[in-house]
Amino acid sequence: MSDNAERKLVVVIGVTGNQGGSVARQFLSSAKHRVRGLTRAPSSPAALALAGLGVEIVGTDLEDVASLRAAFAGASLIFSVTNYWEPFFRPDQRARAEEVGVTCRAWAGEVERRLGRNICEAAGSEEIVSNLDDTGFIASTLSNARECSGGRFTQLYHFDAKADVFPIYLEERYPELARKASYVQTGYFMSSYRLALGSYFAKLPDDTYQTRFPTSPSVPIPHLAVASDLGAFVHAVAQLPPRRHYLAAGSICSWSDFAATWSRVTGRSAGYVQVERERMVEAVPDRAFGEELADMFEYSSDPGYDGGDPSLWKAEDIRKATPQAGIECPMTSLEDFMRAEDWSLVYNQPAVEAQLASSHSV
Repeated sequence: MSDNAERKLVVVIGVTGNQGGSVARQFLSSAKHRVRGLTRAPSSPAALALAGLGVEIVGTDLEDVASLRAAFAGASLIFSVTNYWEPFFRPDQRARAEEVGVTCRAWAGEVERRLGRNICEAAGSEEIVSNLDDTGFIASTLSNARECSGGRFTQLYHFDAKADVFPIYLEERYPELARKASYVQTGYFMSSYRLALGSYFAKLPDDTYQTRFPTSPSVPIPHLAVASDLGAFVHAVAQLPPRRHYLAAGSICSWSDFAATWSRVTGRSAGYVQVERERMVEAVPDRAFGEELADMFEYSSDPGYDGGDPSLWKAEDIRKATPQAGIECPMTSLEDFMRAEDWSLVYNQPAVEAQLASSHSV
């Protein structure tokens, strides 16, 4: 038997994305595993680069359950991730949303739910489940905003579209797969400042900076260096018993602390300002995108980004629970991320007027 055949197969959905790419690279570094990466664009530069590292690239459409099932064949571990933002921003999907009379936010949520259910159907077949390890299905997800808020947040689609499937639909419809599943909620991506620059780091005329969100200044927020850390986190989860829920984060701190840390690292004066929801919506060029983000930042105040669930396992819980097993779960702190980052995008942006806080300024 060849060395390749002896190694366990890890199948990574969305292998060219931030999350899938991190997971693929982590398992590539293990002599015990080989990696099959699924993507809609197998000829893309990102896919070809991963192939050069040793990933078996397979062109797969999440709309096609049969092709998914074939791609899962022989897997010991499946990493699942769905991407709300792909249909959200696609012009053809926005046109389709208009045709059926729903918002692009709601439509993208329905697309993400459908693709998640397709993953469950393909992975839940007996021939796939029977070959999986004890913890053989790990899904990236988020908290259920609708349920955790008691119905106050009913349009946080990129949260609920994930949570409605992982874990709810999977647990209800595919119990055999559910017995081998664990779920990883991901914190705010530390790199996401690039997508909403004027909210993360608004540059003022006096060359100082404001972080502006509708989140309470003191509530704890999970922050994740997704590209470098998610793979290690998933690798650790795969070594633990199934049916657990996790929160992947390298640092948990308030937005006030976020701004203070950035100021200390860069030497630039910065502070946090809690603003009204509409202020954040207006700061983003795409209004629908601004609304989805603003709902997330408001939800992060109460009940909290993780839905207020104190039972979620974090990296420190993994380390404490497994001292003899020696399971490593290295994570990048927010400060370390900031020290390594090139902030020229922030420094070189046009200046804007200062904003007063709605209720707090730190």
